Amino acid sequence: MRTVGQVLKEEREKKFYTLEEVEKATKIRRELLEALERGEYQRLPPPTFIQGFIKNYGKFLKLDSVKLLAIFRREFSDQKHPPKILDSFSNPVERGKFKITPAKFLATLVLGLVIVFFAYLWFEYRFLVGAPFLEVTTPTDQISTSISKVQVSGRTEPEAKVKINDQEILVDLSGRFVQEITLTENVNNLVITATSKSGKVTKIERTVFLRQ
Repeated sequence: MRTVGQVLKEEREKKFYTLEEVEKATKIRRELLEALERGEYQRLPPPTFIQGFIKNYGKFLKLDSVKLLAIFRREFSDQKHPPKILDSFSNPVERGKFKITPAKFLATLVLGLVIVFFAYLWFEYRFLVGAPFLEVTTPTDQISTSISKVQVSGRTEPEAKVKINDQEILVDLSGRFVQEITLTENVNNLVITATSKSGKVTKIERTVFLRQ
């Protein structure tokens, strides 16, 4: 009478499946499949697990699991074939191992493009409706000087218009600006403004004292 291993092996070869293909489909390691086909039960884990292997293997080959288990029970006995747990059984084929496939790569790429697109829209929205960024590097506030001229410098957004006391000054392509201002009073109030295309304004004030 044929053993359950012989039945499985004959059906596998009949359908031209390799052990690697069976391993991949059933998640049963190849060395365990080989032992099962050869009837080497001493190389396999306890009977409960062997029956699970037979069910999965039989299901993959589209065989009747009930008949396969009946054959197994007739040929197997714990006394004749004492089970032995293999090291390989404690490390079965990983089910959750991540593998990069063309579909996953494409999905990741599309998701990345969508994120970039919405980030671009968000920044554009902030640029259009929000007040522009403005930083005045010099002069510092409440500074006192004996020189009648002071240099106003800083940076803003390249598209913004910058004014000092309502006088428009040049802004370079990186958003930086430098302008020399003549001090005419003992107390000079400098109002630096940056205006966006949408008309939003950011204002910074500096007070410079002129010692005479």
